[in-house]
Amino acid sequence: MTVLLWQYGFLTRYNYLTAKIDSWRDQARIVQVGIPNFNYGVPVISLNEKYGFHQSNTGCIVTKPELRGIDSYNAEIEKYLNKKNGKNWRKKYQAELDYLIKNKLTE
Repeated sequence: MTVLLWQYGFLTRYNYLTAKIDSWRDQARIVQVGIPNFNYGVPVISLNEKYGFHQSNTGCIVTKPELRGIDSYNAEIEKYLNKKNGKNWRKKYQAELDYLIKNKLTE
């Protein structure tokens, strides 16, 4: 049983259950794997908080079970954010992020 839980990422920080808990606590995160795209500052952090999430990066080295857990976590958080912000929230978020990047306001 433990091996099965491990294989599906339930014994890692990010998984389906922790996504549910983070959603209930309004502490949602969008988890990225790999090298971060940008080093965002306070304006982007504020934008993320406006839409109800924080960004986390796990680095480049993750196991397959960790990756399955992260995928499951992000899928549940996406459902939570769609419910909280509406289905088209990503377009609005991206437009605001593009504005910050274009005007060099990200740091």
